[in-house]
Amino acid sequence: MLRRFLRRAARLRRDRRASAIVEFAVILPVLLSIWAGMTEVAHAIDEWRKLTLLARTVADLTAQGDTQNPIGTALMNDIVASAARVMRPFDTTNVKIVVSAMGVDLKNLNLFPRVCSSVANGNATARATGTATDLLVPLGYQTTGMRYVLAEVSIAYTPMIGSALVKLVKGVSNQITFSAAVPWPTRGGTTYGTNTYTEVVVAGTTQKACDGSTP
Repeated sequence: MLRRFLRRAARLRRDRRASAIVEFAVILPVLLSIWAGMTEVAHAIDEWRKLTLLARTVADLTAQGDTQNPIGTALMNDIVASAARVMRPFDTTNVKIVVSAMGVDLKNLNLFPRVCSSVANGNATARATGTATDLLVPLGYQTTGMRYVLAEVSIAYTPMIGSALVKLVKGVSNQITFSAAVPWPTRGGTTYGTNTYTEVVVAGTTQKACDGSTP
């Protein structure tokens, strides 16, 4: 009886008929994790790329100015509304858009730009006019009197796969914030005061140009 049991045990030890299934079961979670990770990364990169394109589009459209500068509220609303089309197929319900007309004064080696006028969509807050100490004048714009448009956009990205699992990790949010800031030289607008550069004034006639004059 014992001899028969030992023979069967030896025969079972040599049996490899189910080894492939066991090996596949072991590596399947790894393969699925790699697939999910690649899918998530591709999706995230695509949304970030669309967000950058949105910032460039808003900056470019605003920098063209208006024949009746400053840019009126209706036109500015149309420019901001372009987000829905540029970001397709991604949801733009929570996208934040801030568009600011910036001025440069390099006297006394001041590389902080000045916010001349600013407007934002309903999800964001416009920049306060005056010196923006949290920004530096971009390279290529560091010229006395330079005027440019700065578009700042951001959106909260929620992973398609595994967002519920991320919540289980203490102190880790299930959302990632994507952001982009694009400066754009003015191509329209009006020359105010003694400045030789044209300036775009956004968000209506109550705003003032960087030299303090009222459009």
